Amino acid sequence: MSRVAFDKGNFYPLLGAAIYLVFGLIWIHFSDQLLLTIIKDPEQLARYQTYKGSAYVILTALIAWVLLKQRYFFASSLADSEQLLDATFTQAAAGMAYVGADGRFIQLNQEFCNILGYSAAELKQMTFQHITHPMDLAKDEILLQQALAGEIQQYTIEKRYLHKNGQVIWARLSVAILPTTKHNQARFLSVVQDISAVALAQQQLQESELRFRVLLDNMPNISVQGYNEDGKTLYWNKGSELIYGYNRHEALGKNLLDLIIPDYMREGVQEAITLMASSGEPRAAEELTLKRKDGSLVNVYSSHAVIILPDKKPQIYCIDIDLTEQKQQEAKLAFLAQYDPLTHLPNRHLFAAKLAQAVTAAQTQHLQLAVLILDLDNFKTINESYGHNVGDILLNRIAEKLQICCGQQHTLARLGGDEFAILLENLIHVEDAAHFARDLLKALQHPLVLDFDIEVSSSASIGISLFPQHTDNVEALLQGADAALYKAKADGRNTYCYYTDQLTELARERLVLEGKLRQAIQQELLTCYYQPQIDLSTNQIIGAELLIRWFDQAQGFIAPDKFIPIAEACGLIYPIGQLVLKQACYQGQTWLEEGLPAVRLAVNVSSHQFSKGDLQQQVARMLQASHFPAHLLELEVTETALMQNKEQVIDTMQQLRTIGIRLAIDDFGTGYSSLAYLQQLPVDVLKVDRRFIDRITSNEKDRQISKAIIELGHTLGFEVLAEGVETANQLATLKDMACDYYQGYYYSKPLPAKEFRQLLQQQAARQQP
Repeated sequence: MSRVAFDKGNFYPLLGAAIYLVFGLIWIHFSDQLLLTIIKDPEQLARYQTYKGSAYVILTALIAWVLLKQRYFFASSLADSEQLLDATFTQAAAGMAYVGADGRFIQLNQEFCNILGYSAAELKQMTFQHITHPMDLAKDEILLQQALAGEIQQYTIEKRYLHKNGQVIWARLSVAILPTTKHNQARFLSVVQDISAVALAQQQLQESELRFRVLLDNMPNISVQGYNEDGKTLYWNKGSELIYGYNRHEALGKNLLDLIIPDYMREGVQEAITLMASSGEPRAAEELTLKRKDGSLVNVYSSHAVIILPDKKPQIYCIDIDLTEQKQQEAKLAFLAQYDPLTHLPNRHLFAAKLAQAVTAAQTQHLQLAVLILDLDNFKTINESYGHNVGDILLNRIAEKLQICCGQQHTLARLGGDEFAILLENLIHVEDAAHFARDLLKALQHPLVLDFDIEVSSSASIGISLFPQHTDNVEALLQGADAALYKAKADGRNTYCYYTDQLTELARERLVLEGKLRQAIQQELLTCYYQPQIDLSTNQIIGAELLIRWFDQAQGFIAPDKFIPIAEACGLIYPIGQLVLKQACYQGQTWLEEGLPAVRLAVNVSSHQFSKGDLQQQVARMLQASHFPAHLLELEVTETALMQNKEQVIDTMQQLRTIGIRLAIDDFGTGYSSLAYLQQLPVDVLKVDRRFIDRITSNEKDRQISKAIIELGHTLGFEVLAEGVETANQLATLKDMACDYYQGYYYSKPLPAKEFRQLLQQQAARQQP
């Protein structure tokens, strides 16, 4: 098309000349013929010939004037157009450039230079490839080749340019191919608009939207659904998949009512959606129970947001927070607030509430009831011997037995540790509580086989308080049963006792005594007495057992069997043990420095000292500080302590043996140690318990047991010492059994250090020649 237009433009001048030539010839030829036909007079013909020539000149001059005027108009219009075009190109707000087919810049406007930071002269030495970002160059060149090939006339793309300072410029490029002419080769017009700010805003918007979507999709406990006024699902995040079970493809396009709304809620939810869409106001947040894909229900806290965009239908977004874990935690806390987590029995709080209700009912109906508190005997020993897991199993088995005994008519609770409480309502006779307690004790006496083939025998002590005989107050009933429990334990365990005022007073005395004992330890008011240990073959003192004594200014001497159990219960036995160890080492070294005979000093070590794990370090430090010889210190441990954490006990005893300490098993014959275990122990002495010695001359079984213990000790390579020897017959029997040593009132009661020192002095005097 452009080539044809160009050829016609060149032909127009020739056409005009030809027309003028034809017109002139016709004018001359036909006008003369016409004059000859009309005018016959030669003179008149000549005059008319002159007129005809003048008319021709005038006509041609008029035509020339018209043509020249039109040419001037066209030339002026063309100049104005060119000036306007040039001004448009130069002053355009967008960057404009004429670019050759080879990519070189032919002409550029100032805005193009401003956008890229180069001058026009610099750009004319470059191609568009030089300033195009490498990642966008291929796309631009492909489109340009298509345009040059005539496949497309123009194209628009968004691309990146490289500014002179190295900055990346985002621009919208519009390219149009210009017609080729005789004087101009193929070229194109490039129009460039700087859209960096728009691109940055779009990028930030995309990043913001991406962050928003990632955030929504990574909140597993928060479901976000978007839907329109018809309930059609438009958005479904990852949290929705996890909470409701539908994946994104299953949910999108479906009606929300069909997905997660239970049938009974459908009508109300549809009304709420319609109201939110019409008003633009979300409904108040609330807790709902919705359904999952599998039909199960889930509790959520649901809130809404309504989004209304111009010329678009309202969209509703629902944010659901999964409350499953919270509900489970609330249920667990509610359970723990009223029930024991191990046995699932009512705890102290719930038992007290039930007791309060029972007391109120009993007062109204003039009935009587009983509160029983049951505590397992020797549970601590079993727990520490076999571990807490076995102890927990035992507690569960005991709870099962108690539940069978209580049935549905009595309330059973676990107060803590190995302590249980039972509420007996509608008692007919006071003795009914005793009958029930005896049945409980009988049921508990049957051996239990626990895991790992561990068989244990359990027994219990029970305290009983009565309403209304003892008190009408809930807390007082519990305290009364607890006080009675202590009396039952003091009476030998495996029994029951009723509450009395005297027992309450005893409990108060116990608390007062504990306070005084703490003060006595702090003020070092406890002291050690020494009971001699005698060699049966030589009748010489070979050692002494240190026995703790407490003299109180108000109460006088307080028996060890009264304050030692308190010390063990409240944790004071550990500092008492350290005090005895210290007195033994320092007093023993003092006697040695005085030249008295060297004797072994025996110190009782409690299970608490073994459980601390630092007994060997304590003894070593004490020996080093006092300079007392290690082989003169003997540590006595009971069979019960030996059975607690056997591996640790053996390891501790071996450590003590390495520094030269002598070791003895106290009260042998009353514990549960096995022969296999005994032969592993680095023990020097077995001490026969006084309960066998008491009746060694009057009871054949005790005599045989004592004899068997002595023979067993010798077989295992141990020395044997008899405790509690009080008569000559007992001593003679022990000599016949080849017992090595003894201690007891027959030779001497426990003595203060000063009096024991005198015995040593007397013995030293007798040994001098």
